[in-house]
Amino acid sequence: MKSNKFKFFFILILIFFLFSLFNSFILAEERGLEVEYPKVDEEEITTSTTIEEYTLYIFKFSFIIAAIAAFAVLIYGGFRYVTSAGDPLAMDDAKKWIWGGIIGLILLLCSWLILNTISPELLQPEVKPLKPVGGIYLINEKNEKRYFYSIGSISEIPKDFNAVQIEFISDKPAEEFFSNPNKEELISIFYYKENNQGGDEAEAKNEKTPNASSTQPLDFPPKSLYFLWQRPGVYLYDKPDYETPPSPKFYTGSQKTLEDFSDKAKSIKFVNEVQNNLAVLEKTYTAVLFEDTDYEGMCQRVIMNRPQIEDRVKDKVSSIIVSQGTTPYGEVIFYDKINCEGKEDPYPLTGTSLSFQKFVDLDKTDLDQWLSLKINGNFSVLLSTEEELKGRCMVFSGVGCIPSFKGTSVYSADPESFRPIEACIFSVMK
Repeated sequence: MKSNKFKFFFILILIFFLFSLFNSFILAEERGLEVEYPKVDEEEITTSTTIEEYTLYIFKFSFIIAAIAAFAVLIYGGFRYVTSAGDPLAMDDAKKWIWGGIIGLILLLCSWLILNTISPELLQPEVKPLKPVGGIYLINEKNEKRYFYSIGSISEIPKDFNAVQIEFISDKPAEEFFSNPNKEELISIFYYKENNQGGDEAEAKNEKTPNASSTQPLDFPPKSLYFLWQRPGVYLYDKPDYETPPSPKFYTGSQKTLEDFSDKAKSIKFVNEVQNNLAVLEKTYTAVLFEDTDYEGMCQRVIMNRPQIEDRVKDKVSSIIVSQGTTPYGEVIFYDKINCEGKEDPYPLTGTSLSFQKFVDLDKTDLDQWLSLKINGNFSVLLSTEEELKGRCMVFSGVGCIPSFKGTSVYSADPESFRPIEACIFSVMK
């Protein structure tokens, strides 16, 4: 029993050692080398070692590890044999270890001889570097390249690499307002003087076209990056006419608060998916901008690209509803009393068309006022105190009765003041 436990711990320690060594290889580029690794047939591990060089190093190093492991087994068997003190069982077990080590060394030697006989190149494998199909290269003064790729930001570039040029691998977008689902397209790279997108900011706009190269100088060596891809969604800019830098904020869902971007939006851009040169209607984005958080206050409905956000919400946008062209189903019933009581509108607002396309005005119903409503469907209801969603707005969600508009931002206690007079149904992207 003790012998089996000893074997288990011996093997466990060996596995842990090999795993730690391999893990150190993988993390070397990220955190720098903590130890100096030995050279193996002129192969050496450094902070700039590529994955291809790692592969060659590990391939050659594995032969050495295998030989050490087999030799260690042989030594352990010899030690067990010497210390068996004439115990037949212990001697038997020691012989098994000795023979295991000998057989391991023989197999390793035979493997090497067979491979060398078949083809010496098999012992010197050539791993061809994979050519990146997307992202960028940063190039330093020695014309050395470093590859970078990210869906969003890269918080730190190695301190020992001072880039002076950028080379784009991904092509620039073929269309400004459409995204090709079969191809990654890169709009531009924003680079910063400090880590974590800090310090001065500059932009390198992608001018690369298919089957062409695009290299351009940098204003300063970047320490961090932000990749602006052409992806379907909503882009808010803090400058008119989609001007950059800084980089725009990208959204694919509704936001109750824009956090660090509140009161900054001046222009809005939609990028929709296109297939066979036609926009996919089911994936077409629209939005409502609100001056207050939680989808309240003055609002602006946006169904197409706006280089200028309207004055009533410009520099005031604090929340956004993002909707995609999902067809709502069901109906909304309005009532002139609270708790969905009183007179019921005989003409419900039904979800039969794409989002933001179904409206109803109070003066087109049989009611004198809207005071509650019932939702039976897969959508939310946007109420506004003015036509064309130009007044105070508020969103109501959930299946069932919305018992009262009193006390909300779209209903004033003063009967001469604002009341909800327009409604729209849509599907909210969360």
